[in-house]
Amino acid sequence: MSQQTTPRDVRAALSKVLSGAVDAATRLGPRLWAAIALGAVAVLALVVWVNAMVTPVTREGHPSSTVAPLPAPSTATPTPTESSAPSTSSSPTPSASPAAKVPTLKASGKFTTSAVNVGAGSTSGDLRRYSVRVETTAKLDANKVGRQLAGVLNDPRSWTGSGGVRFALVADPGKADFSITLGAPDTLAKRCKVDAAGTCTDSADVLINAALWSAAPGDYAGDATAWQAYLVNHGMGQLLGEDTAECQKKGGPAPVMMPQAGDLAGCVANPWPYP
Repeated sequence: MSQQTTPRDVRAALSKVLSGAVDAATRLGPRLWAAIALGAVAVLALVVWVNAMVTPVTREGHPSSTVAPLPAPSTATPTPTESSAPSTSSSPTPSASPAAKVPTLKASGKFTTSAVNVGAGSTSGDLRRYSVRVETTAKLDANKVGRQLAGVLNDPRSWTGSGGVRFALVADPGKADFSITLGAPDTLAKRCKVDAAGTCTDSADVLINAALWSAAPGDYAGDATAWQAYLVNHGMGQLLGEDTAECQKKGGPAPVMMPQAGDLAGCVANPWPYP
């Protein structure tokens, strides 16, 4: 491997050349000496220039600007993408029993009153007389409906079972303390606010949605008679001032003041206040 030539080496070589030239000029004469002297000056100038080129220059002070170093290669570990947690398969929530298809029923504003008289089924409690009427578009026999309602209200499982009240059906509305009306949805909507069960009260009148009369929901397993008993007892409970209730015990009978057209929240369908 060859060694690198330093400025000192260059100066030493030039000095030897110059000394040799001077010795030769002494022997050759004045003219040649003058030529060699000029050459020596040129050589000295060359030496100064070479020395300036190869000698590093050191300046004191501080740089006027700072050059930022190149950023180091990134070694950051890539953040893993958040994977969605596997969905936990929950037990399916039991859906409410499907409600029966409710027929469309238009309001006529005309009613047929039951001409039947049925006495109270008990001798204890305050006697309340009532009349029954049915809107004509419902196409129901008012007398048949009257007897059916009397059978419900005289049942000891109904409100008369409390011993504080008893009911008698009268044919003359003028002798009635209140009335029970089966009417079209629009008829009820003009009279009172219908609850989820399909009944409401207006003054001394119990109103039942006649469109729901034969539309027993799934929880009643198609038992229209039990469903109709529920509508009567629920409506009567509203007239008596009973509050809306909820299922208290799963597997137990649903309170009659609980809306039973939809989800019974684990309770069993029940049309009676005192089952």
